Amino acid sequence: MASLMRRVLVLILVMGPMVVMLPGCGGSAEGTIPGGSDMAASAPRGEGAVRPASAEPKQISIDNFRYVPDTLTVPAGTKVTWTNHDDMPHTVTSTGTPKALDSEALDTDEQFSHVFVEPGTYTYRCTVHPKMLGRVIVEKR
Repeated sequence: MASLMRRVLVLILVMGPMVVMLPGCGGSAEGTIPGGSDMAASAPRGEGAVRPASAEPKQISIDNFRYVPDTLTVPAGTKVTWTNHDDMPHTVTSTGTPKALDSEALDTDEQFSHVFVEPGTYTYRCTVHPKMLGRVIVEKR
């Protein structure tokens, strides 16, 4: 119980100022983002989303303040899921604008997924720990 309370307090202290600074921002963890320094990506919503059979889902672990692997190469149409295994919250947020990737803070064992449709290089970081960097390279089928 104390560990949960500590996590909630840390989350409030770390994320609270960000929420106050961005009251008009909206969006979702998945969606279509046009242009920008991060290539455009479209992520179908829901269970009924169609994904090519050959695009097997891929996993990235967040462990010891690192994305593992820190670089992942996948074919277009691949669903990538990040899972936080640290005791601290982390995000998966594009380094450029607009944000092709923009998760909420992920607590221990929480996940964030995104389907990469367009080929390109998608760089991202943790907004809570900006030295944490990762990259997904999406290749044409």
